[in-house]
Amino acid sequence: MSSTDYGIPAQRRALNIIWTAAGEYGFEPAFMAFTQDGQPDLYMDSIIGYVRKWYDSGAMQELFDTIGSSLMRETFDGILWIGLENCAFEREVRERPVLSELRHSCAESFFEQQFTKSRQQWMAQNSLVYALQSARWNTVLGKEPGLVNPWEKKLFQELAFSGDWDARQIADHAYSVLRRYFRFIPGRAERSLLLLFKNRLSSFTSHILPSRMMRAEDLTFARDSSGNGIITARKSRNAGLFSAAEEENNRIYIQNCFGLPLYNMEESSRIEQLLCSGRHQDCHVYFTDGQRRSEENITGQIRETLRGAQAQAERNRTHYKEKLHFYENCIARLSQQIRNALLVYPQPSRVAGRSGQIAPEQIWRAVYLNDERIFTEKFEEEQPDLSVDLMLDASASRLQSQETIAAQAYVIARSLHLCRIPVQVSSFLSLRGYTVIRRFCEYNEMEKDDRIFDYFAAGWNRDGLALRGAGQLMQDSPAKNRLLIILTDASPNDDRKIPPDRAGGHPLSRDYSGEAGIEDTSSEVRALKKSGVQVMAVLNGEDGSTEAARRIYGDDFVRIENIRHLSDAVGTLLQKKIERFF
Repeated sequence: MSSTDYGIPAQRRALNIIWTAAGEYGFEPAFMAFTQDGQPDLYMDSIIGYVRKWYDSGAMQELFDTIGSSLMRETFDGILWIGLENCAFEREVRERPVLSELRHSCAESFFEQQFTKSRQQWMAQNSLVYALQSARWNTVLGKEPGLVNPWEKKLFQELAFSGDWDARQIADHAYSVLRRYFRFIPGRAERSLLLLFKNRLSSFTSHILPSRMMRAEDLTFARDSSGNGIITARKSRNAGLFSAAEEENNRIYIQNCFGLPLYNMEESSRIEQLLCSGRHQDCHVYFTDGQRRSEENITGQIRETLRGAQAQAERNRTHYKEKLHFYENCIARLSQQIRNALLVYPQPSRVAGRSGQIAPEQIWRAVYLNDERIFTEKFEEEQPDLSVDLMLDASASRLQSQETIAAQAYVIARSLHLCRIPVQVSSFLSLRGYTVIRRFCEYNEMEKDDRIFDYFAAGWNRDGLALRGAGQLMQDSPAKNRLLIILTDASPNDDRKIPPDRAGGHPLSRDYSGEAGIEDTSSEVRALKKSGVQVMAVLNGEDGSTEAARRIYGDDFVRIENIRHLSDAVGTLLQKKIERFF
């Protein structure tokens, strides 16, 4: 959520909460706190007010300004407020015992929002600030902090700022913590690209924390005629296009996380220029098959991500093995349904021969190779001229269904392979402006379809750009008739906005979600159909909106509410698709 998403009424309420807690009105607060849905965070906004009430404002503003000059400002802000929350609470609760109940409710709300916003979980669990916040609220609820990393445990212990400290003691301790744990020295410019890179990730993950602190300097402050606070968003110092260095860092990050690019630099640039236009201008697309050269230069954070991906792959395989008999029966039923459909629609197959209809493109073989097989003969066979692409939504909204999605994809791919239909399987997600399309197996790699179990979910999903990427991959199809099956929740959602389109009636940029995301995805489905590709979608369980799916895919989708219905539901829709081809 960007600063522009916090409506003026909500910002006014947040400001008034701060003023009331401080017992002082009319000042411009350094920070404001909002819940993830854009509403004022009652407890944390009160804490901001209590910091103003109990501690010297000049010393605290100096601390805020010093940290604000750091490249890791987002991370340091989050860490600082974990400490300030503790000391402000200890100081204020002596006069206001009821504050304990409000604090307890805030802790409960933190974890409730965590589980109701599945899309953000993967991102948030990779954020240091999230881990520390989670530890603080666990202790408020009387639980263990839940930290495993010894470094994080020690840092968390140092963030128990005492309610007996004054502003200078708080500032000195905060500087000491940041120096010892992050090598931050006040007054010295940080020029490390690594630090800038880390702060970009922190800025990104902070957007999806259950509660977020906003610096007032990223907002324009004013008061209306009644003296109420009015806050409107202004452009953040971190807004705008990334520099060339930042873009290169992002590309390296994507490569280290997901694998080497599928195409060389020149071809990648050509494809990106072709696909990343219109609504996807300023975005990137990255194709990979997950292969990597070496992990020697990989940072600890990326290494942790890779370990998480490997752990998920193992869970996917374990899930399938534990239900092996059930899934094998699914494959048997689905493959039989596909065979029945193919028997009804046999297609002519062309083979080279010494008689029949001449094939002009083969005449050179007679001239240069003395090969007389420059004719083609037709005969009817049960295998149609058909290929299938299976594409899996791998955004973080699928976190709770990863094992099931991997198993479903394997069942569909294996069934098609057993019917001698070429299948290509890939997944898509978006992160740092890159839509990453990972190919698990190509059309002619039946023996490699178990790579599907390497599937894992993370990030966002820019469905429209992913569909363009699918069209690119399908250019290698060996068949005339092409079918794209998408396993999705029909909920496009990306952190990169859609650029302004004055000609289209949109003079301002728009979030890639909701109506705009559905509209874009629907238009890309129509474009694929226009090019001759049939498209169908499979929705898993209760995930996703049936209405959104209908707007995007028409009647060409099926919801699998119970895994036992997988074969029949997918088989029926596949039969209808085969009818349209033949």
